[in-house]
Amino acid sequence: MSKDNSRAAIDETAKFLFDAPDHAIIDFISRIFSIHIDKATAEIIRVSSEYISHPGFSRHLPDIVLSVHDKTGPDPLFHIEIQTEHDGMMDLRMVKYGYLIGASRSQMDEDDTRIISIPHQVVIYLEEHKRIRDELKVKIIFPDESDVDYIVPVFRLYAYSAYELSEMDLYLVIPLILVKYRKRFDIICRRKNLNQEEFDALVQDVLQDIEQITTITGTYEENGVMDEKTKDIILSATIELYTQLHQKYIRDRKSKERVENMIESVTQKISKKWHMIGIEEGIQKGIEKGIEKGKEEGIAEGVKIVAKNLLMIGTADEVILKATGLTPDELDTIKREAL
Repeated sequence: MSKDNSRAAIDETAKFLFDAPDHAIIDFISRIFSIHIDKATAEIIRVSSEYISHPGFSRHLPDIVLSVHDKTGPDPLFHIEIQTEHDGMMDLRMVKYGYLIGASRSQMDEDDTRIISIPHQVVIYLEEHKRIRDELKVKIIFPDESDVDYIVPVFRLYAYSAYELSEMDLYLVIPLILVKYRKRFDIICRRKNLNQEEFDALVQDVLQDIEQITTITGTYEENGVMDEKTKDIILSATIELYTQLHQKYIRDRKSKERVENMIESVTQKISKKWHMIGIEEGIQKGIEKGIEKGKEEGIAEGVKIVAKNLLMIGTADEVILKATGLTPDELDTIKREAL
């Protein structure tokens, strides 16, 4: 996979995380922007970024734009930019994005003045670089010499463990901690003589992070912090990001099997929960046939959801088959249904 293709795959996986249910996104927004949002009344609206197409600008589009609708006033906008590498032009890009996002929602006031409200913005860096600052700052000077400081906060995700992110209510993005290993593997593999001990230690770090991710998602789902769909999305993104590392760097069958087993152990819990739902529905009907049908349909539906999520982010068929226990024919049927 080329560097550009790898970056594109990471971008798509990061965006996929924000297909999670509203409550998970509200937890993320509330913490990353340090604001209160009432989960009971708020609704997350995904805003298309396709309107960023002014001919004077490049075709770079903002990653994630969200609106929070809570029926208490104007819906605030949130722009989340997820960046793999350091970009010296990131400050200008954020000014451009902020202006165009705000302009797309601009309104005229009673004095016939156009009001442009800049969205809340944050840049999340996934890979370490010595030039990454705590904030991006641009001073805009007008002809009358008045000026405005345009400031965007920066979040160094690479500096945190999965446990630390989960404790901060940023559990939605814990799979993205795996991206930092891309650069670390590159450094080791580019050396003339590969240090196998250092390489193996890095592989173990990856596996330990994945173990943390699976433990957190399983525990959070059991405790009601996240729902099953959120867990499925997080695990699906984790598989995809590991697969990218495995195909380019790790290429070790035992490591791959260990990851598959960790994911499989959690997806089996998903199936077991659907199994129990099926039992309860069957008992409620009071008919033995209903119980058996509930079991079968519940398990099948749980596995199907996991498989569909993995397909959405381009996970290899062999990984999906291992994680779900589906047969190739069953997976082909799910693919056709998803078309």
